[in-house]
Amino acid sequence: MHKVAIIDDEVIITRGLSRNIEWQANGFELVGSAANGEEGMKLVVEKRPHLIITDICMPFVDGFELTEQVVRAYPETKILMLTSYNDFEFAKRALQLKVFDYLLKPVDGEKLLETAKRAIKELEYESEMKQKVVEGMPLLRQQFLEKLFKGKLTPAEINSGIDFLDLQLTAERFVVILLKADDYSYPEYQNRFGKEVLKYCVINVSEETLASMGKGLVFNSIEDEVVLIVFAEGDQKEAELQAYEIAESIRANVEKFLKTTVTAGIGFAYEQTAEITFSYHDARSSLDFRHILGTNRVLTIADTGLSPRKESIVFDGLEKELALKVKLGLEGEAHAILNTIEQSIIESQSFSLSRTRLIGVEITVLMYKELEEQAKQLDDFYSIYNKQQQMQTVHEIFACIRQLVNQLVSIVNHQRENQVKKLINRAVEYMEQHYDQEGLSLHDVSSVIHISPTYLSIIFKKEKNINFSEFLNQLRMNKAMELLRISDLKSYEVAEKVGFKNAHYFSLCFKKYTGVSPSEYKNA
Repeated sequence: MHKVAIIDDEVIITRGLSRNIEWQANGFELVGSAANGEEGMKLVVEKRPHLIITDICMPFVDGFELTEQVVRAYPETKILMLTSYNDFEFAKRALQLKVFDYLLKPVDGEKLLETAKRAIKELEYESEMKQKVVEGMPLLRQQFLEKLFKGKLTPAEINSGIDFLDLQLTAERFVVILLKADDYSYPEYQNRFGKEVLKYCVINVSEETLASMGKGLVFNSIEDEVVLIVFAEGDQKEAELQAYEIAESIRANVEKFLKTTVTAGIGFAYEQTAEITFSYHDARSSLDFRHILGTNRVLTIADTGLSPRKESIVFDGLEKELALKVKLGLEGEAHAILNTIEQSIIESQSFSLSRTRLIGVEITVLMYKELEEQAKQLDDFYSIYNKQQQMQTVHEIFACIRQLVNQLVSIVNHQRENQVKKLINRAVEYMEQHYDQEGLSLHDVSSVIHISPTYLSIIFKKEKNINFSEFLNQLRMNKAMELLRISDLKSYEVAEKVGFKNAHYFSLCFKKYTGVSPSEYKNA
């Protein structure tokens, strides 16, 4: 049942609306009435009706004042206004207060009931939508924070998102901590949901630790990471120390209670909400050093020698594109990408030598990770890392990366050439065994060696310096010449043995290839 309250200073109106309309039969419960706005507000506070039917002109507190109070306190409540005056200004003000409807006295009972039903229908729809928003709030928060971390929100979007999602992102300083499980292969987590179970447990430990040691947010990233935004107090050094103590406590608690380990990366402390993205990228950069400095520990960006940044360069995935070009053996295009990254760093004039070295290490780590098989033939990563840490200029660091790219491209192309040779050898072997098959085609051969006809055509021409059909014809003609020399077979019989059912066509092809007819060649 939906609760209805009637507020009107005319007793006859109140009595008529209460008695002459079948409220209960239509799903309403009449919870009371009042003679003015002051009494009406007390009734609203006590009964919390879903729908208020109120007169405009009343003593002490009129309908407009009552509505303003109700809208502030109970914004979901629907309000119908009644008046004896067909005044445009009344209607205009009612609309400004977002009153559901505005009806003239005397009110028709059926019309009032129909309007009340529409008001409740709207209330139910709004309630349903609100529930959907509440249910979807975790996903909305996740999407918002993902964009915030990646620097994809304007200050206005950040402010509106914080208000809508009720994130309470207010602090003197913000510090981001990234947690990453060191190993998902522990026996305790060996089931189809192992990774998610472990991540969920790490989140629980993080939430409990953060709640006991400070304030902030724990966020389940779509990556293999758990993200903490620490709301820190004090100056930058104090804020970062607080974040370190929280991260170290989480690391120890995970090891103690979950019997596994995590590595934490911590960024610099920043004052503005929009700068959380800087702290996030700092934390990610420090976490990347776990491959060098070890796991099951807390790594800070300050340990790398970098300074807090007030601006950032977004490479828009150029590092991944670089790895792809190297995988494809496209040396020139890989160098062009490196040139773009190097030039961006130089033009920025805000990158310290330590930070430039870090970028060089990040690119190098990516190369070794994405081309793991090829990189086994090179110097180990640590020797290249040590070289880069001794370099003093952007040019030297990127020259080292270009050398690495050249070596990897050379290995990739050499492996591809060997693979191509193997494919062509298999194709030729099949053709030598089946040249007598009439209609033997490029498609037939490509299906046997499991590549596309187009690709076979391209690599065949490149490797043999002759196209597929010419090579097949050459193979058949050489076999025909051999049979004509060493056997007593007739010309048409030779034609059949080398894949020609039409002896005349065979003769034409043979003469074109050798300059003489099959019979002339045999009798020569």
